[in-house]
Formats: sequence, C-alpha cells, structure tokens
Amino acid sequence: MSSGAEPRRARKDQPFAADPDLNFWSPRPASFVAFWRERIPAGLQIPSRSLFKPEDLKDFLAYILVIDMDESRQRYRNRLVGTEITARAGRDATGKWLDEIYSPETLHGHHLAHQWVLEHRRPLRVHGTMDFVDRGYIAVEAAVVPLSVDQPDYIEQFMICVAYGDVQQD
Repeated sequence: MSSGAEPRRARKDQPFAADPDLNFWSPRPASFVAFWRERIPAGLQIPSRSLFKPEDLKDFLAYILVIDMDESRQRYRNRLVGTEITARAGRDATGKWLDEIYSPETLHGHHLAHQWVLEHRRPLRVHGTMDFVDRGYIAVEAAVVPLSVDQPDYIEQFMICVAYGDVQQD
C-alpha cells in the first residue's frame, strides 16, 4: 500500500481514474483485495460470491456494493449498496440500474472500470471524488473485484469496497 498515492482531501472535482497497480491510500480497500484473494480456489482466478459470507465481511459490509450485469455484460445494476455508501451519497441506489442514476460521464467511468475487470480478470483501484452526487469535495477510492455466481471462474458480478477521504473545508 502506498501512503502517498492519493491525497485524502480533494481540492476540486476529479473524474474517476483507474489504477491497475492498486496503490491504495486507504487500508480498507487494500485489505478487501487481500480478503478477496484469499478466497480464490486453487486452479481458478475468480472466487464465487458464495465464499463471501456476511459474517466474514463484517469489517467491510457498510462499504460494499455488489453489482449485477445484464446478459450483454454492458449494463449494470446495484444488487446491494452498503449503509455507509448510502449515507454518504444521500440516497439508496439498491436495485437501480447505473444508467438510471448516473450522468453519461459518470456512467462511462463505471463502464470502463467494469470492462477492464472483465478483460483482465483481476482487481482494479478507482479513485476520484463524489461529484456525481454533488459532493465533489469528498475524495473516494474503491477496489473493484470480479465474482462468479453460477459458473466457476466466469465473471457474473462485481464486488466493490469503498473508502472516503476527508471532507474539504474551505
């Protein structure tokens, strides 16, 4: 984990950026990636969602999103949104398709991150601000990891663990 990779305070709105090197500034998503890796079965690359029990996720659960894909793997829906994510965003987006709640620019960033994880079959760090809910003064970073559900080693969902930086005081 790199302590200087991303400032905890955002001076201005920043679009989400991808970091495949996983240079986390927050220990939560870094720990989550390690937790995810521990659950990869021998001989496979992608763990099953069934290996992630709520009691095992207790340190992460309030900061977790589970994202479903449609059959085209081009449209995404929030299956589960953690309570801290809901509180920070000021809305509950559980069950909502991302194209129903995000601007085209924000949706494009999410789409690029999900497509990268589909192609590379490994975790990705994304970071920026919460400008998409008029809270651009809050720095955010997240680990996006792939999950299988019904087919071993086939990506069917994403699990995302989020961390927030300090609120900018002007």
